[in-house]
Amino acid sequence: MEGKGRIPVLVGCTASGKTGLLLDLGRRRELEVIMADSRQVYRGMDIGTAKPSAAETGLVPHHLIDCIDPDQEFSAGEFARRARGLIPLIRSSGRVPVVSGGTALYIMALIGSLDPMPGRCPGVREGLEMIEREHPGSLYALLERLDPAIAEGISPSDLVRQIRSIEIYALTGQPPSRLRKGGDPGRRGLFRIVGIRVPGDELRRRIEERAGEMLRNGLIEEVRSLMKAGWGRDSALGRTIGYAEVIDFLDRGEGTMDDLRESICVSTWRFARRQRNMFRRIPDVTWLDRDPAGVEECLFEEGGC
Repeated sequence: MEGKGRIPVLVGCTASGKTGLLLDLGRRRELEVIMADSRQVYRGMDIGTAKPSAAETGLVPHHLIDCIDPDQEFSAGEFARRARGLIPLIRSSGRVPVVSGGTALYIMALIGSLDPMPGRCPGVREGLEMIEREHPGSLYALLERLDPAIAEGISPSDLVRQIRSIEIYALTGQPPSRLRKGGDPGRRGLFRIVGIRVPGDELRRRIEERAGEMLRNGLIEEVRSLMKAGWGRDSALGRTIGYAEVIDFLDRGEGTMDDLRESICVSTWRFARRQRNMFRRIPDVTWLDRDPAGVEECLFEEGGC
């Protein structure tokens, strides 16, 4: 990855306008985007994740989208491994790799801000999943006792991260928060990280507009199609904002589209607030307003930030 200047990284909350900004930059620069998005990796989950369209990826190639099915898992470590492999390939083609997304853990893994953790243990995971099925909510309560610092940053509905955190404790005997040593600081100098800053009122408005647009573009039909294909609440659909609310809406068989849109907006706003908290853990981010010229200068020009 070394040798051709620092790698541009663009981060920001959901609905902050990262994709549109990169498409605009792609009209002036030879870019390829490596998506750091823990939901766009899933095949078929297009509308509800605001995945770039075929026309948009034709303009600016995007990587690490549509990697796995909704019942599979994709870790921050796997993202970092694949991204590190893609960067020299993109550079060898004469184009500029740009990492972009809102999943802070993916960014942190790539830049060396996460510490090595033990691999997954199917036996431990199966046992934890069984406990949660028999006693819903028990894993989050357990995590709050084992590692309050980690639990604070995890949603009570995020079973994947709860299981992973308890699994790490079971395999090491240490709370995951105690295993954090700061990663590999030497890698951070390889990246130039710019964050898109959006005022709260504007972000709320953008979230509301996006939720309405997703519903108009067929989010309910997309969920129905995915469920018909065999992906349900136990897959990534059940832990992804927009999809989970639509599943609830369909299960109830009642309620209005306005109610559904509001439910999605509330969940998305809460998620954006968690994203902001997670971004604080990424070192050396230059936060800018959504000004294309200023972002371009900071991302691509040495000394521009």
